[in-house]
Order: sequence, then structure tokens, then C-alpha cells
Amino acid sequence: MINILAVECDNVNASQIYSALSDKSRYHLAICESGYTALEAVTQKQFDLIIIARDLPYLSGLKTARTIRRRIGMDISPFVITAPSFEPDEINEFCTTGVFDFWEQPLRIPRIKLAADSAPKWQGERDNLKNFREYMVRNGWT
Repeated sequence: MINILAVECDNVNASQIYSALSDKSRYHLAICESGYTALEAVTQKQFDLIIIARDLPYLSGLKTARTIRRRIGMDISPFVITAPSFEPDEINEFCTTGVFDFWEQPLRIPRIKLAADSAPKWQGERDNLKNFREYMVRNGWT
């Protein structure tokens, strides 16, 4: 069973994540709408993957990711960040928090499933750098 926390305030994106990960025999999905709720959730349970929207109200996705990292450490629970688009500087900043992948909206069900299934194999920052390079190539930034 893969434990996943999704921190998403947009109902459409939350629905896409839920649709992709609705197989209860493979995934246990918890969805919350704010960074503050996510901070509480990570103290209650260990997650294999944490999906965080960049544009959260009150506590941004970046601040949420940084705070979670301080609480649970760098070597567990990779992050996926979602947003309509990303800038190269922003990606560099997120990579310091343990980002496993970047998802541009609209979210795609196959990409969600692939990341969820890959999360238990995450090896730490080495995999972050691999995904970072792939993301840069996909967007023609290299």
C-alpha cells in the first residue's frame, strides 16, 4: 500500500488526483486543503509521497514543503509540486525541499499514477536531480 498526502485547494485538481489514485488496494490517499493541515497530517502518519500545490492560501506550497522537511527530514517522503506553470528559478528553489517531480496543470492521470508508483523507490536528492533535468529538457530550458 502506497500512502499519499495531497495538499490541494483546487477542487478540479483534487478530483484528478483522487481519480488517479482511487484504487484502494494500491493507494491510501489523504487530501487536505491547506499547508497547515498538511503539517498536522505529517506528524500523524508517514507518507510515501506528498503532492503539494504551489499556490496554497495562507501558507504557500514552498513554505509548506520547507516546514515539512524540517519536521520529517530530507530522506523520506518525496514531494510533487503542482502549478499552472513553473519558472526555472522557482524550480531551483523547490529542489532544495526534496521535490521528486513537477506537474503542470491540468493534471494527467497517467503521470499521477507513475509518480505514485515510483515514490517508494525514491532514493533522495539523487532522484530529485534526475527528475529536475528531465523537467528542464521537457520544457526546452536546457
